[in-house]
Amino acid sequence: LEVANKNGSADTKSLQENIEARTKQLMPLYTQIAIRFAELHDTSLRMAAKGVIKKVVDWEESRSFFYKRLRRRISEDVLAKEIRAVAGEQFSHQPAIELIKKWYSASHAAEWDDDDAFVAWMDNPENYKDYIQYLKAQRVSQSLSSLSDSSSDLQALPQGLSMLLDKMDPSRRAQLVEEIRKVLG
Repeated sequence: LEVANKNGSADTKSLQENIEARTKQLMPLYTQIAIRFAELHDTSLRMAAKGVIKKVVDWEESRSFFYKRLRRRISEDVLAKEIRAVAGEQFSHQPAIELIKKWYSASHAAEWDDDDAFVAWMDNPENYKDYIQYLKAQRVSQSLSSLSDSSSDLQALPQGLSMLLDKMDPSRRAQLVEEIRKVLG
């Protein structure tokens, strides 16, 4: 076709029409081949075999399955944000999820992949309240440890503690003073 165009041949138009006719004739066949290829390669069973998805979900169960999965992911995200708020921004999202997995496994709950069991575990804050409290204590400990690096900060610590106690209501102040006395021995 290119040679015919360069030579200025009259057959160019006829060649072009033949190509277009042949393309129209073969298009349905190529379309069928492409569709069949996609059907063979993008099936849920094939995707599961290749590890792209974890599990094949039947159509009849899909609404329930994905509802539970969505609730779980939202619950995970809420707790991960709480961990990041409590522990400071030292935790990114993925380490927070790993920490949740560790807590969940330590509570001897069901398997990690059981969405219903995880949401039930997450709905009861008693399951992870102590862990959150421990993270808070760690953050405060790190803050106080950083104060011990500088002698001027250490000298300002009693004054800062006094200012903190002055801001507190009397019952909470008495409780904190008692806790500090227990620690100091």
